[in-house]
Amino acid sequence: MVRFPILSSEQITAAAAAGLVLLDFWQASCAPCQALEPRLEHVARRHHGAFTGYRIDVDTDTVTPARYGVLSIPTLVWLRDGVEVTRQDGLIRAEDLEQVLTTLIATDP
Repeated sequence: MVRFPILSSEQITAAAAAGLVLLDFWQASCAPCQALEPRLEHVARRHHGAFTGYRIDVDTDTVTPARYGVLSIPTLVWLRDGVEVTRQDGLIRAEDLEQVLTTLIATDP
């Protein structure tokens, strides 16, 4: 099972500075967030090493969601070298996750 570490606002800047990074904004009691988890794990296993994933707990970290303009959960923010390249929100289908990641990998400079 793939687990994305939970980062605090102090850790985000350094962690997201290089490469393709996924920030998963979630909440433990959020049913759509829980439903999205196995889909994220599947994509992470399928594309092992293509990106680094981190979770942002919106209950304990209000700074990072505000910094990225996250207004609802679940929200996935994809960064390349610290810059947002796309985002997805709501209960995202596995096919849509796969399509976004495949596009991001294909356009990697």
